[in-house]
Amino acid sequence: MDILDRITMLLGNREQKELTNYLKLNNVAFSEWKSGKSKSYRKYLIEIAEFFDVSIDYLVYGKEKSSPAEQLTDDEQELLTYYKELDLMKKGQVLERAKVLFEQSKIPLKELENSVFIEYYSLPVSAGTGVDLDGCEKGMLEVKKTQLTLEANFALRVSGNSMEPVFHDGDVVLIASQPSVEIGEIGIFILNGEGFIKKFGGDRLISLNPDYDDIPLHDYDSIYCRGKVIGTV
Repeated sequence: MDILDRITMLLGNREQKELTNYLKLNNVAFSEWKSGKSKSYRKYLIEIAEFFDVSIDYLVYGKEKSSPAEQLTDDEQELLTYYKELDLMKKGQVLERAKVLFEQSKIPLKELENSVFIEYYSLPVSAGTGVDLDGCEKGMLEVKKTQLTLEANFALRVSGNSMEPVFHDGDVVLIASQPSVEIGEIGIFILNGEGFIKKFGGDRLISLNPDYDDIPLHDYDSIYCRGKVIGTV
């Protein structure tokens, strides 16, 4: 009996969508697992074990290892306690960061001294009509260590050409987190739920490309600054 067989057995008479909904996957995911089309369930072993209230050892090996808690150090148990309190999205971010650190541990120290890792949003920020950044997934981007990359808190990819000739479609920009920017500075703004890279004009957001109109700001708009653009990768 393999992992998927045990998942199927644990599911019993419950509907498959109960599990896929818990994992925030589409309803066909389980069918793809059963058909062998996908083995993505391997990425969700912790969450699946939590759903069925069993150990990962049981899912993988079909039996419990003796006193698993005793095999964990105090630090490991503390980390697991925090992890269990996170929602699925936050757990995914922890796992992503752990993978980065694991891969980083295999790189010779000399090479690491020339690199840094920056938080990187999976969705681009718009240099045009706007992109929704709220709730999008984040990962880690390895970049060359420079003064700018050391000052940056996160990075975003530019979508569109309204900030040409300074920023082009596909550029990865570095952002220093701060709640506001001065007039004339370029920042990342969330306007009514959509993300923009624009020059701040006080009562408007300004495009550098003259082919694009400014975006006026009104009292009824919801706007906040995510940070100042300090350069590109």
